[in-house]
Amino acid sequence: MTRTTLLVPIRYPPAEASVRTMARAIDLADELDDPHLYILHVNVLHEGEAVDRTDLRRAVEEAVDPPSNASCHVRDAYLIEEAILREASQQNADYVVIGKSMRARWRRLLADRLGVGVDLEAFLDNQLNAELVVS
Repeated sequence: MTRTTLLVPIRYPPAEASVRTMARAIDLADELDDPHLYILHVNVLHEGEAVDRTDLRRAVEEAVDPPSNASCHVRDAYLIEEAILREASQQNADYVVIGKSMRARWRRLLADRLGVGVDLEAFLDNQLNAELVVS
């Protein structure tokens, strides 16, 4: 049996949309045999963010009751979407669980980079072999 990784990018502190995203990921994980929730916050460098892993973990625990198979991680980057894609690749994520607003941002970013309208789900599947789940 192989572990199923769910990458769950959220904002700090978790607002309502991030709480919904985490709740959706927890529900999805409950349906899987050996899931791992990889909760990720990206510090946006040009905005001067400095959230650390302890801050993130505390905020996640206050917002939801994370299961024991959840871990919290913080990365620094200039572009959130690129950091998420890189992390999904490095973690070999099976699922990327995002909110509706993040989906729109990813579409714009990929359209700008590739110069065409992009089927986001197909792009993620082809590039990362990950399924996109929108909460």
